Order: sequence, then structure tokens, then C-alpha cells
Amino acid sequence: MAYKTILVCLNEISRLNQLVAAAAALGRTYDAHVSGLYVIPSVQVYPSVGFEAAPQVFEGNRTFFKENLAKTKDAFETAMRKQGLSFDFRSVDSSTPIIADEVIAQGRAADLILLSQTDSGEMSGVERDFVEQVVMAAGRPVLVLPFKGEPKLDFSEVILGWDGGREAACATFDALPILKSAKRVRVLRIDPQKDPSLRGKVAGADIAETLARHGVKAETMAYPTEGLGEGQALLRCASDNGADLIVMGAYGHSRLTEFIFGGATRHILANLDRPILMSH
Repeated sequence: MAYKTILVCLNEISRLNQLVAAAAALGRTYDAHVSGLYVIPSVQVYPSVGFEAAPQVFEGNRTFFKENLAKTKDAFETAMRKQGLSFDFRSVDSSTPIIADEVIAQGRAADLILLSQTDSGEMSGVERDFVEQVVMAAGRPVLVLPFKGEPKLDFSEVILGWDGGREAACATFDALPILKSAKRVRVLRIDPQKDPSLRGKVAGADIAETLARHGVKAETMAYPTEGLGEGQALLRCASDNGADLIVMGAYGHSRLTEFIFGGATRHILANLDRPILMSH
């Protein structure tokens, strides 16, 4: 398996340079075709309230993205040509105001989707839950860049969050091209001492053995939460070990459960400090 078609969504304008650089680096590393997707959302129509005779129409997002189209197209195409990559640029005039809808539809035909985390403190025109929507519905691995800093993209040190669940399995095998080229992959099990089925066993040994047959330099690692949530513990472990990338399954519990009780996925996406590859 290799990533031969990479779709990058370029709508997070404040992170355009980082997205373009990451897309070019990934395209070069995997000799992949890179598709740049830029969605111009339709106007937002809000139903009338009270005695208002007509619904309210908001065109701000549509206007913003139309005004930034030429700049985005030029930045993407210039970078791709400089690297000598196979590429195409797609500007889509969407029939809905939800940018994620178009990314999901087109992302299903890609090996990998590249996005930026949205900044909850800014009004960027992109939905606040944009990343969650794409991860949940696209059915493809999603590589998310943090909205701050210059992300490291050589991915030589990788933390793989493993709980034996379906989502973790999807993420693991979706990430194989990255894992195979990493210098070291730590298969991380959070609080294995709390799982009675793991008594007398090395947590994560089964998947580490499978990965080794693919040539992945994998080792197992147990990590106690020490009172932290699982998401907090995973981020702390990645920081302690200098990981360039986190790989994990997204929403192992229902989104409603995570919304009510909290969860690793929600915490990590809200506090992302390094790239993460997620699958659902």
C-alpha cells in the first residue's frame, strides 16, 4: 500500500502556506498525485424569527473565499510545479454552506486527506467541527495539521495509540506507508493495568508483531494516565517522547457519549500540538 492520491483542503486560509508545504512534502515522499481542493460555500440562509417577514441571508463566508481564490490557486500550483509533482487544482462552487460536505464527497476517492485543525478562537469561515465531520464521514485516513506553528513532517518518531478496537485497527493499517518509513514506532496502550484481559500479557504485542512483518520498527509501550484523561495522557506521552506524529482511531465511542462525558478524540482535536493521522 502507498499513498498515490492525496487530497488537501485549502480553505483554512491562515494556514495556507503550511498546508501547501505539507502537501508538497507528502507528494514528493510518496511520489503521489496531489489534488488541491478549494470550496466556495453557498450563502447561509437562516429562517425568519418572530415577526421578521423574510429569512436572513449571510454571504460573508462565500465572499471571503471568492476573494481568496486566486491567491490560493497560485500558491498551490506554484509549490507543486516547483517540486515537479503531478497535481490538479479544484475550485468547487458548492450548493451548500457546509465546506465539509464537498471535502467528504471528493475525499472518498483519495488515499489520504490532508486538513488543518480549525482555530476555535477565530472566525475563518470553516465550520468549527470541520475536522470531526470529515474524519467521521469520509471513510479515508485524515492527516490533521495543528493550527499553530510549523509542523514537522519527516515523521521519524511515531506514537500509535492502540486499544485493540476497530477504529485503532483502521488507523494502524491506514498509516502503514508512514509507519514503514519511520525510524521508530511506539505502540502505546493507555492504562493496560485496568484491563483484566491483559493480565500476564504485553499490551500491544500482537499488533507490534504484525507491523514487524511489514518492516515497521515497532515497540510496545504502556503509559499510565495518573489521573489524566486518555487524550491528555496521549498528548503528554507524545511530548515526552518527541513524537513527530500521533496515529489513532477517532471516536471509538459514539460522538454523543464523547460530547457528554468527554473523550480522547475531542480533547486531542481541541489541543493538538503536532500532526495526527486519524481514521474512523
